[in-house]
Formats: sequence, structure tokens, C-alpha cells
Amino acid sequence: MTKKDLIEVVASKAKLPKKAAKVSIETFLNEIMKALAAGEDVKLSGFGTFKTKMFKPKTIKAINSKELKKIAARRMPRYIPGTKIKKMVK
Repeated sequence: MTKKDLIEVVASKAKLPKKAAKVSIETFLNEIMKALAAGEDVKLSGFGTFKTKMFKPKTIKAINSKELKKIAARRMPRYIPGTKIKKMVK
């Protein structure tokens, strides 16, 4: 399912114009991204939790050139599915 498909489903089920559904979905996603950028966790009951995880700096060996490269410390987003989703997917 793509974002476009999701917008169409929300528009039809909520009986909204597609433009309003698009604004709703985009606002929802943007607010999740803003919270994650600020270092906050986003918990959606029954759906799951979005968090950020800090990775330490490390040195890796490049496959092609065998050179050592340093990767800086960074934060990456993570999603932990909720119980309802785990049960549905099984």
C-alpha cells in the first residue's frame, strides 16, 4: 500500500474529499517525524511505537577498496509493532 492508496481508503471510509484526507495523512506523518527529530517517542496504542536509537561511531572496511572508513555516531528511527499488529500478521 502506498501513501496514495492510503489517502484514497481514508477518503472513502471517512467520506471526506481526497484533498482533506491527503492533508490529514500528511499532517499525521509530519507530526510523527517532528516528534522523532526532537528525540521523543511516539506511542500509538494497538499499532506500535516509533523511537530513535543512537548508534555509536564505528570503523568499517570498504568491500571494494579494503580501506577503513569511519562512520560517525547517529540516531536512526525504529518502529516496534504493537500486540494487535503482531497478532494480525501471524
